[in-house]
Amino acid sequence: MHVPRTNQSKIHHSFDQPFITALLGPRRVGKSTLVREYAQKHESNAWVFLNMDHLDARQRIENGALKDLIQEGIQRQIGTRPKIWVAIDEAQKCPVLFDQIKALYDQYKDTDTLKFILTGSGFLTLHQLSAESLAGRIELHYLREFSLRESACYAHAVEFPASSLFDRLCDSDPQAHLAQHVASLAPFKPLLNASLEEEMLWGGLPEVLGLQKGDARRAYLANYLQAYLEKDIRALTTITDLNLYHKLMDIIAEQTGSVRQDKTISEALGCSRDTLKKYRGFLSATLVYQEVYPYIGSVLKRLVKTPKGYLLNNGLISYLTGLEELPVLQKSGLIGHRFENWFLKELQIWLDRESKRSAIYYWRTSGGAEVDFVVQRKPGVFPFEVTYSSRVQDKKIKNLRRFMQEESKAQIGFYVYMGDYNYDAKERICFLPAWAVG
Repeated sequence: MHVPRTNQSKIHHSFDQPFITALLGPRRVGKSTLVREYAQKHESNAWVFLNMDHLDARQRIENGALKDLIQEGIQRQIGTRPKIWVAIDEAQKCPVLFDQIKALYDQYKDTDTLKFILTGSGFLTLHQLSAESLAGRIELHYLREFSLRESACYAHAVEFPASSLFDRLCDSDPQAHLAQHVASLAPFKPLLNASLEEEMLWGGLPEVLGLQKGDARRAYLANYLQAYLEKDIRALTTITDLNLYHKLMDIIAEQTGSVRQDKTISEALGCSRDTLKKYRGFLSATLVYQEVYPYIGSVLKRLVKTPKGYLLNNGLISYLTGLEELPVLQKSGLIGHRFENWFLKELQIWLDRESKRSAIYYWRTSGGAEVDFVVQRKPGVFPFEVTYSSRVQDKKIKNLRRFMQEESKAQIGFYVYMGDYNYDAKERICFLPAWAVG
């Protein structure tokens, strides 16, 4: 079924603009689907679709024939009316493409007769090439796995209120609006809780959630990982040991949500720190891994400065670790990290649609006080404690309180858990049920 994506209005708005649009995201999150659905709604437009996974198209572009491919696809010359819309999948796989796009864009930009939409699953390559060749001509957007509400919509064919809980955080009276938002979603609580459990175990890849649990999902994720290694990573000439890269993914899956330990990891892999840094960099570049750095603020000397690492897809973590059942995951003591991983994705989706400068951090002092996530959305700062429990833990409340005492820009603290909505006016802490997030 068709699932409206949370941020699709912003992405569609970019599609409507004359500059070049790049849509980035991991494999199989629905980038091409989003473009195709837009094209179907605008079928009167003149469309040309190219895919850099196709060797023949890639070779022709490497020989300088992008303009010819477009004109052959539309059977008329560029620069004539109506406008030509060119959608190019996996653009990062053809580096010479960008100079040709630049030349065509510059030649026809004043006529508004040519629109490029690029998609890619390789952030580093596409971002660097676009920055070098297309600076001032391109706008970058991101598409992630399904959010919690998207997953519930996909599984149960229901529609949710358009507004997001995160959109209420910056209101003049956020606690009142948050209460109203949670109340509006209350009829969907069982469905949202069921989808939350699915996402913690299997992630939010649309095709995974469309399969029956167990063997089918396991097989899909095995093929997904193999395609990622063979198509995305093997093509990188600087990756000389694919087995080492796979082992690094195994370790990161086990340590998701933990403070990075380079010495321990490099010793376990039997590689140098430089190799570890390079391989981990490509994990980030292909949008499957993210590091969350510590929030510095005004208490630099007392803070831990090492980042935390997250393998972003919970389904891959289940496949790589074998922990794919909720009772087993709970007994392992690692369910909290899966919960954090899910919530990190929801934060990413929120900030993807924000025009203001923003970033995600964590906060930890050398004495052990910690806040799981700190979102800096200037001028505000939003601290989040995240716990897979229906009980309020005094230690976590104490940590939130301490952070807000030391950071004046944090007006309210947020406690995300499996319990009910509440607001403690004295402590300035809002208790948010996880099923209402997003």
